[in-house]
Amino acid sequence: MEKIPTAEEFLKDLQHEYEETGEYKMYFAIDISNKLKEFAKLHVEAALKEAAYKSECYNKSKFPGDENWVVDMESILNSYPLTNIK
Repeated sequence: MEKIPTAEEFLKDLQHEYEETGEYKMYFAIDISNKLKEFAKLHVEAALKEAAYKSECYNKSKFPGDENWVVDMESILNSYPLTNIK
């Protein structure tokens, strides 16, 4: 899995703008909101990829020779640990 920046690392460029200019810049809610949406998209994309690779299926047939493939919900829910979001 590729390295995804932490929330702090992801928002660093907003801090760098302040440090470079030396001026106080008021960040509007929309600026921070857009950065947080980008951050969330990174994690959702990574979570979906992990779920696609780590999901497990099993045959839940009722009769011998029957096929009824089911995706194991826990394998999807556990595929991307919340500890990855820092």
